[in-house]
Amino acid sequence: MNDPVVERYVQICRSLKKRFLRKPNITEARDNFYSFGKQLVATGNKEYAVSCYISASQCEQELGNTVGETNALTRAASLFLQLEKDKQLLCISSNEHYLVAGIDCYNNAINKLISSHKQDLALKLCVELGCLLIDMGHIPDAEAHLTKAASLINPGNISFQIVVLKKLSCCKSYCKNYMGALDTLDRLVYLINLATSTLEEKITSHLHETLQYCELTTLLLLLIVNTPLLHLSQQHKDLIKKYSSFPVDAITSEPDIDRFVLLTEITMAAKHKDYKQLTTLHDKLYSTLDSQQNELFKELIASIEDINLVLL
Repeated sequence: MNDPVVERYVQICRSLKKRFLRKPNITEARDNFYSFGKQLVATGNKEYAVSCYISASQCEQELGNTVGETNALTRAASLFLQLEKDKQLLCISSNEHYLVAGIDCYNNAINKLISSHKQDLALKLCVELGCLLIDMGHIPDAEAHLTKAASLINPGNISFQIVVLKKLSCCKSYCKNYMGALDTLDRLVYLINLATSTLEEKITSHLHETLQYCELTTLLLLLIVNTPLLHLSQQHKDLIKKYSSFPVDAITSEPDIDRFVLLTEITMAAKHKDYKQLTTLHDKLYSTLDSQQNELFKELIASIEDINLVLL
C-alpha cells in the first residue's frame, strides 16, 4: 500500500477498533474519526472520509447523542452526493451507488430525528436533500423528500411553507404533473391567506411577491392544461376570467396595471393560439421569470406550435 493517507487510515481504524471495545474510549474514537475525516476531505480522499464519518456516527449512537449522530450521517451523505456530482461533471457513467448511499444516510438521519421528536431538524434535512437532488436533476427523488418535508411543517410556519411548496410545485411541473403543481400552489395561497386573515401574519412585500408568483405560475399551468371552464374550480375560473379581457375600469381598479396588461396579453394570446405573440411576450419577460415559469412558458408555446402545425 503506497498511499500514505490510506495507510494512516487503515492504521487508525485498526487501533480504534481495538480501543472501541472499551467504552471510556468511545469519545476519543469519535474525535479521531472526525479529525481524520476532515483531513481526508482536505486531501481529496472523500471515499475514505465517508467511512470516518459513518464510524463517527456509530460512536455518537453509542454515546446516545442523536443530534451528533445525525450530523455525522449528514456529513457522510453530503460526501456521497459530492462523489456522485464528481462523476457527473467528468461524464463518467454511474450506477448511482453514491447517490443511493447518500440518500440512505440522509433518510437514516431524518428518521432518527423524527423518532426523537426533533421535527424541525428533520424538516431542514428533508429540504436540504430535496434541493440537492433538484440541482442534480433527480426530480422524482426530490419531490418525494419535499413531500415529506411538507408533512413535517407547522402550518403556522409560513416561511418554510413558501420554500417547500414552491420547490414542490416546481418538481411536479418538471415531471409534467400539472394538476399536482396546481394543487400545491393552491395550498400555498390558502395558507398565506389563512395566516393573514387571522392577523398572525401581515402582508409583507415577501408574501405579496409570493402571491403574485403563485398567480402567474397558476395561470401558465391552467393555460397549458387548457381545461374547459366548466370543469375548473371557482378559484381557477375567476383567474382565467380576470385575465381574459381588458375592461376600461381596470385602469383605476388594478394596483399594478402593467402586470395586469401583461397577464391579459398572455391569456389572450394563448386563447387565440398566437404563437408569435407568446414568443414575443416570453422574450420580454424571460429575465423576470424563475426557471419553473420559464419552462412552463416554453411548454405553453410548444403546445400552441403543435396545434398550429396540426391545423396547417
